Amino acid sequence: VKCDNSSNRMLRLGRENREMMTEIKKLACLLLLLGALVAADDKTVERSADTNTVKMPVQNADDASDAVADKESKTKSGEQPDEDPNKGLVKLSPKEKIWVHPGKKWIVVDGRVCLREGQLEMFAVPYETKTHEAIVSIDCHSRFVHAALLAMGAKAGTPVRFRPKYTPAHGSVVDIFVLWKDKDGKQQIAAAQEWMRDERKKKTLEYPWVFGGSGFFKDEADENRYYADGGEMVCVANFAVAMLDLPIESDKANAALLYVANTEKIPPMDTPIRMVLVPRKGVVTKADAKDVPKRLAKDAPIVKELAKLTLPW
Repeated sequence: VKCDNSSNRMLRLGRENREMMTEIKKLACLLLLLGALVAADDKTVERSADTNTVKMPVQNADDASDAVADKESKTKSGEQPDEDPNKGLVKLSPKEKIWVHPGKKWIVVDGRVCLREGQLEMFAVPYETKTHEAIVSIDCHSRFVHAALLAMGAKAGTPVRFRPKYTPAHGSVVDIFVLWKDKDGKQQIAAAQEWMRDERKKKTLEYPWVFGGSGFFKDEADENRYYADGGEMVCVANFAVAMLDLPIESDKANAALLYVANTEKIPPMDTPIRMVLVPRKGVVTKADAKDVPKRLAKDAPIVKELAKLTLPW
């Protein structure tokens, strides 16, 4: 029996998707190996872009002695020594501004504020893509974030489906936070939801994101491409190519867009930001799930933990 052109095309696209997923999973495995290296040494690991070697930072002898003494003193008194989460960050690419913390399972990316008013389709997009429809522009391509999420234990599910019936995106639940410095140079932190509000309910976004995982296609040069590199990194309107999407129905038609920028909460245009993605351990939504996950409380322990991250600017 001969397959028609449509069937052949679907088979080819399915094969190409599997091939691209294999490449992303290979990258995720490499990240896990790098994480094991970090776990084996409690010092900061810096990967050199020029030599592909691992450099250990030089620490002042007096500072090192003081740190050890302080740690020993706290241990003897029964107090838990403070952990510096900055020391566990591992940069993934010399060109992309993305790090992971293998111990805490965080993904960290840098960017800046690119929109403060109006309707939204996305919260975050890669730089030089759909910056007129999102609040932050990220200095990293979506495919690297996808690989990092896999490496940190997140499970990719499936993006939203509109036919034969609406099925929400599903996959690992991911919480997102933003760090920045205010006009006085004081470091601030907020859940990403605080920067958006539901125009109808007049409330901030109530839901976290789920890792739908986007998809792949062949461009005109027959090169494999990741759909979400085109802009659909962190969405608040449902897209069939979204990497991270809301677990609820949120129409992308302009007249039906639910979310707008919460201007009074957003720092000035071009403010540098650090976005942190935290997959919820073991929390994976299903396509037919009746219970919709909710955002974390404002005083959730993770907020205090993330506030220890030091912004490099």
